[in-house]
Amino acid sequence: MVVAVLGVQIALLLLYQRVEHGRVAKEVPVALEARSEPGPDLVVERADGSRLTLGARSDRYQLVHFWATWCPPCVKEIPSLGRLAGRDPSRLRVWAVSEDRGWADVEQFFEGSIPGHVVRDPEGGAARAYSVRQLPDTYLVDPGGQVVRRFASRQEWDTHEMRGILRHLTEENGVLPTPPR
Repeated sequence: MVVAVLGVQIALLLLYQRVEHGRVAKEVPVALEARSEPGPDLVVERADGSRLTLGARSDRYQLVHFWATWCPPCVKEIPSLGRLAGRDPSRLRVWAVSEDRGWADVEQFFEGSIPGHVVRDPEGGAARAYSVRQLPDTYLVDPGGQVVRRFASRQEWDTHEMRGILRHLTEENGVLPTPPR
């Protein structure tokens, strides 16, 4: 009797995992919105407490991602964003702008080793400059400082589909445009 009950529980668990995996995979469509507006320069904080100005104009495209450790979709998304950040930094610079109130939760989330692309929005000015209303929220800024796309809600940043979308958005005959001076 115990063996039969245990067998049924295992079968139900496996069925649940299969259904849940399919549901999660289907619920993360690429939510892309065309934009055309000047990107703001942002003042953010590094993990060591120093301030950094993220200029909208840059030598490459920038992905400015707003997230927090208390945001469940953000927590699911941030590992794939980290993999994207390390993929081709010469083509696309990724900034993960934390909306957490302090570094303690961020440090705990990254188990004491905060990646260099993770910064914090200490006064909320960066989120206000982009009119962020919900997390996660992400903006693609071209080298000239124009916001060209918004990715609303959670994304899977390292899928084949997303890599293709980002490649298409950031390439022009294989060469990034030079920002105007």
